[in-house]
Amino acid sequence: MLSKLIKTLAAATVLSFGVGVAAHAESVLRIRAVGDIQQMDPLLSTNYPMRDMSYLLWDTLFAMDANFDVKPQMVDTYSVSADGKVYDFTLRSGLIFHDGAPVTSADVIASVNRWMGKDSLGQEIAKRLDKIEATGATSFRITLKEPFAQLLNGLGRMTAYPLFIMPERIAKTPIGEKLPALIGSGPFKLVEWQPGVKFVVEKFKGYVPRSEPPSNLAGGKIAKVDRIERITIPDDTSAVNALLAGEIDFVTEIPYDQLPIVEADKNFAVAPKPLLGRSLQVVLNHTQPPFNDIKVRQAVQLALNQQDFMTTLLGDRKDLYKVCAAIFMCDAPYETDVNSDRYMKPDPEKAKALLKEAGYNGTPITFLHPTDQQFQRDMGTVLVQALRKAGFTVDDRQIDLATMFSRRNNKGTPAEGGWNMFLTAFGGDAMMDPLTNPYVTGACDKAFVGWPCDEELQARWKAFLLAGDQAARKAAAIKLQERSNEIVTFIPMGQHYGVAGWSKSVSGIIDSPLQLYWNIEKKQ
Repeated sequence: MLSKLIKTLAAATVLSFGVGVAAHAESVLRIRAVGDIQQMDPLLSTNYPMRDMSYLLWDTLFAMDANFDVKPQMVDTYSVSADGKVYDFTLRSGLIFHDGAPVTSADVIASVNRWMGKDSLGQEIAKRLDKIEATGATSFRITLKEPFAQLLNGLGRMTAYPLFIMPERIAKTPIGEKLPALIGSGPFKLVEWQPGVKFVVEKFKGYVPRSEPPSNLAGGKIAKVDRIERITIPDDTSAVNALLAGEIDFVTEIPYDQLPIVEADKNFAVAPKPLLGRSLQVVLNHTQPPFNDIKVRQAVQLALNQQDFMTTLLGDRKDLYKVCAAIFMCDAPYETDVNSDRYMKPDPEKAKALLKEAGYNGTPITFLHPTDQQFQRDMGTVLVQALRKAGFTVDDRQIDLATMFSRRNNKGTPAEGGWNMFLTAFGGDAMMDPLTNPYVTGACDKAFVGWPCDEELQARWKAFLLAGDQAARKAAAIKLQERSNEIVTFIPMGQHYGVAGWSKSVSGIIDSPLQLYWNIEKKQ
């Protein structure tokens, strides 16, 4: 079945890298992840399928462990001056790229410079950068104009745009131009890529892992299989059937309605993956009536019930969701319930009273409601019913998902193709950190769609950015949630978990907010 599918898809253009395709690899891990990989530049998109594969090819200077603390990865030793402005780094010995060239400080400097031109935290570092210079073939120094405690967190960025180290000649490619080669120094190297069909990597024998045990993205990245084939199977049912037939070993997300089939088969294991799951969000347009009125936005908080959303999505599978007060995710470092009563204790009658107090006159809410995706279709129906019950007039604009993603960028009135409200979801890896959570900058036209504009929120975001230690960051994050919930930058509607399934011949899967494939073993 699977081989037939691949032959059908193989009309796509084949891009091959090198000649070492392992036709006789000792062990091959075949995975099916959601989505396809159409381009491979980790600074061009935050696309999760590409990012997860990028971590196999490229390594990072630092990495976050299971406690979300930043640990050295390619870096061996480092020191910080007493005034917090000068950072000296030395790379681990024996680091080489897939083409056999040694990793040097020149490669690092070029990669850092390219990254600072794209990543938001990288740009904050660039504002404070005096210079970055080589102090030896495998050592370098970063000198800042002022102390900035987020520097190491930036070098070990887990999501958004991670700082991957590339050869200097490749790292000098302007962002937006195609990378001339996909050469890294990670535990696997790319050997075959057929967009729409498969993405294949092989164990890089020149990789020297760290000696520490693996912990999230930190520690030893040990390639325990010889080859990983990421196979594109567009249809969810076909993917599950391929897993059950033994044609693939690992499916990153089993459709909820097919979970009982996989769970009933003793040859397979299932578990919520990745760590933290996803957060469901209701997004409001602050620039258009009636949501330019804070009281009307707060009435929406009172009108919606997380439990209703989660039950509609997952029924009685309480193990796959939780109602959650934290805008930075439950079970994450910045979890808090501060100022969450309006959406954690919903009350349609209080919502009606607040609407009356605000002088709401029945202005229609244009809700962008995709109907070609079950998640959006079902959740959107729950939302529309709840709003109408609380006294809102709702223009339930039923469209397709692609139209929603296009239309939500329109800043005009609903009559001009704009909008008032939509639903979306982000992974916990993005939502857990105020510097990657898209909703809490208060940056007006530069903010995420919905464009919340609030000087106080901007000041609190900056306080988090400049906090000197984790305790100070936690305190700043609490104040961020307090203000974000007060002005209603978005409304969290529950935390839910995808479920991965894999053959019991597979072991060693690392708990992480990302999909990681090193350390995995497969019995023959």
